[in-house]
Amino acid sequence: MAPALARVALFALLFVPAHAAPAQGESPKSASAPDDARVRKAFSFLTEAEQADALDEFAAEVEWLDTFQTQLLRFALSLEERDPGLLPLDQPAPFFDPKEHAPGQPIARKRLDPDSSAARKERERIFRRATKPKVRGAWRYDWGQRELVRTAPESLERTFENALAGCAPGHDLAIAIVERALDDGSQQAALAAFGHAYTDRVGTVFPGITLYDAWSSGEEIEMPDVDVLGIVHTLLGIRDRWTAPVPDSEHKELYAAVGVAFQDANRHRSLRAALAATFLDGTVQLGGPYPTCLERFHSLWEANASTPAEVAKLLPKPAAWGEFLSGLAQRLDADRELAARAELRRSTLDKDHAQVRALLLRLLESRGAFERTSRPKPPPAPAPVPEKPSGG
Repeated sequence: MAPALARVALFALLFVPAHAAPAQGESPKSASAPDDARVRKAFSFLTEAEQADALDEFAAEVEWLDTFQTQLLRFALSLEERDPGLLPLDQPAPFFDPKEHAPGQPIARKRLDPDSSAARKERERIFRRATKPKVRGAWRYDWGQRELVRTAPESLERTFENALAGCAPGHDLAIAIVERALDDGSQQAALAAFGHAYTDRVGTVFPGITLYDAWSSGEEIEMPDVDVLGIVHTLLGIRDRWTAPVPDSEHKELYAAVGVAFQDANRHRSLRAALAATFLDGTVQLGGPYPTCLERFHSLWEANASTPAEVAKLLPKPAAWGEFLSGLAQRLDADRELAARAELRRSTLDKDHAQVRALLLRLLESRGAFERTSRPKPPPAPAPVPEKPSGG
């Protein structure tokens, strides 16, 4: 157990008054505070230089809030010794080569433009039931490589939107670090296989969507032979049982073999990702099979001083996944003191989000952003200096 975090949890328990927890997915906001649309408009009325200055001041001041959430954030970031600038950039997910895995059906793969309407529409469909984090991430944990990767450069817009959501700088990186801390690597090979890009039967490669994302989405998806056989070949090591095109009569056995591997990988990753989503955030809209697990996960963090290394020791093998979740629920029912602490942890983190948001509003207010009706026009360019006449 980390003594510092144990003290943080105790401080929250003793000095933060409990109140009724909000419904899942709804964080409390002050009735007098401007809504997000009003804040965005006010921010847009600042010049770019003013925006950068406000967000620089926000980044400097948010560390002084010293809330429970801020202390958790510092602790999580301390678990990565490397400078964030030295961490690798995310790369497009590879796809299974049809020439290797489906030579009898060598349909060429073609990547869509990530910004195309078709790519955006498919991402919206696949991720519509996924966990909805508060933060707009520029980092993620690659489960197949067991590495932290940067997915996007820093930007004023992202920093502002995260501040508006009550997230301090580093919030997204901290969540990725916690995911890594909870992962023992036992499903790395499977998650690397399912980390290949999702494609359709005509060879379209959908950027930003992996086979794992598609298979765990609950949506109707395509399952080209090359992708299923790629998993069979690389993960299961079976190369002479099926060949493309796989006849319909063989699909049931083929999909069952791959399905077992996916179920284990999904139980492993989804549980740890959902837990990481509740490390810094109180009220979170959890996706997949976890919408009713919010209090259970906060109770697990609270019972272990919000220490990822301690929680990681308790996480189950895939076969015991259901029993583990049931056990958390039973413990909450039996231990009302723990249930109260879990609810308090959630409400405390919600309040901490509100403090971060309030800091942003104060900095915008100090610059007169809410009083403006438009962005100031840039000053006119100075008139050119007339040339001196030549000659005597």
